[in-house]
Amino acid sequence: MSNGVGEGQECLRCAELEARFKDPVTPNPGAFLYGWATHQLDDHGARPGPRAGCAECARYAADGGAIQPRVWLRWARTHYMSCALAPGWKPAGVLPPAAS
Repeated sequence: MSNGVGEGQECLRCAELEARFKDPVTPNPGAFLYGWATHQLDDHGARPGPRAGCAECARYAADGGAIQPRVWLRWARTHYMSCALAPGWKPAGVLPPAAS
C-alpha cells in the first residue's frame, strides 16, 4: 500500500505528474518524469531495479567509482524508476550515442 493511498485508489499526485509528463505542450516533460519518479520512490516506497536491455540502467547497476555510494544509489533508483514509468523515453533532440 502506498503512503496516503488506499488499495484501489489512485494517487492524485501521480495522476497529475503523469498527465503533465505526457502532455505534448509541456515544455520540459523530463522535469515531470523526474518528479513522478522521485514521488514514487519517496512517497510510495517503490524499489525499482534495472530494466533489461537499457544501457543506462546497466551503467547505474555498475560501481559508481568515486561517487559516494549513497548518492550513486539514489541516482540509480531515480533512473530505474523513470525507466520503469517511461521505458526508452529520451528528451526531444537527444540522439542515441554513435556506434563505435
